[in-house]
Amino acid sequence: MINTDGMVAGTATKIYTDLCGRDVPHQAEAGDYPQALWDALAENGLPLAWVSEANDGFGADYDEVFGAIWASAQAASPVPFAETLIANWMLDQAGLAPTEGSASFALSGHTPSADIPFGMHADKIVLFDEAHQEISLFDNRAAVRSAEDALSPDGMTQFIFSGHLAEQSAKTNLSRRAIEAMILTVRAVQMAAAMEMALNISIEYVSQREQFGRPLSKFQAIQHQLAVAASECAAATMAATQAASSIARNADDPEKAWHEAVIAKVQISHSVETVTVPFHQVHGAMGYTQEYDLHHYTRRLWAWRDALGNEHLWSKLLGTELALTSPDQIWKGVTTGEWIAS
Repeated sequence: MINTDGMVAGTATKIYTDLCGRDVPHQAEAGDYPQALWDALAENGLPLAWVSEANDGFGADYDEVFGAIWASAQAASPVPFAETLIANWMLDQAGLAPTEGSASFALSGHTPSADIPFGMHADKIVLFDEAHQEISLFDNRAAVRSAEDALSPDGMTQFIFSGHLAEQSAKTNLSRRAIEAMILTVRAVQMAAAMEMALNISIEYVSQREQFGRPLSKFQAIQHQLAVAASECAAATMAATQAASSIARNADDPEKAWHEAVIAKVQISHSVETVTVPFHQVHGAMGYTQEYDLHHYTRRLWAWRDALGNEHLWSKLLGTELALTSPDQIWKGVTTGEWIAS
């Protein structure tokens, strides 16, 4: 579940309310990084929320931290809060100290490089090296950074690990699927939160904007478009909640949450086009302007849809696995959330 009322989520919400007003994402994209926002999050220890108390972290409940991530996405936060949470969680799972500054993450692939979200701003990069079953910490500030093309306002850079010495590394018992489950769940929560915020912006706009002497919200075509979008948003929130609940239940073995995380990724990613098209359409030309807030949510949705693979990739992986699974086990997974990994 996603606890938006707990202490961690409440603290995050207050910080974002105070320091991430509607102008902040616009200013950040123009090159004015909101250091005060990041400093406030760090001073309150929020990037350490998933780090164990033995490692000088909070050891906070997973559902509370997901509530803080929800708040960050609804604020269109232009700092790597969720990314640092994941990076510090990875370090903690390997018994390594958390980073002192901001961080992002990468999973090893076929090439010794990775596209890093918030790569122009993250101080450190945490890599999961599947071949050696290691978690490693790299100094991103020492790397040559150049911005990559990215749909997200948060930007992206490519980090080439060859030639860079890790500051520290350690073996981990985490599997790739366990880390995928955490990353996909975090993205699912962010996407559901961003969808809800974009829906609220659209409803407010059509309620205030008039055409032919009456609000746009009174036109049946507008009502139909937003009704479809609202149903997709509700499904996205439920999928994200299911995935977050599975992570919370399986905190000691996140791999068991992999199926729920993949299902959430597929469900919500399929919804992205279904919701973003009507959101922009009901705004007319206003929805396509740089100065308006809507694109801070829709562009992130498009970027997060493709992050770590789009819905087509994950549908194929999930379908291939379930094709080898007995119907009884599939039914058990659907109804109880207890899946048997192949």
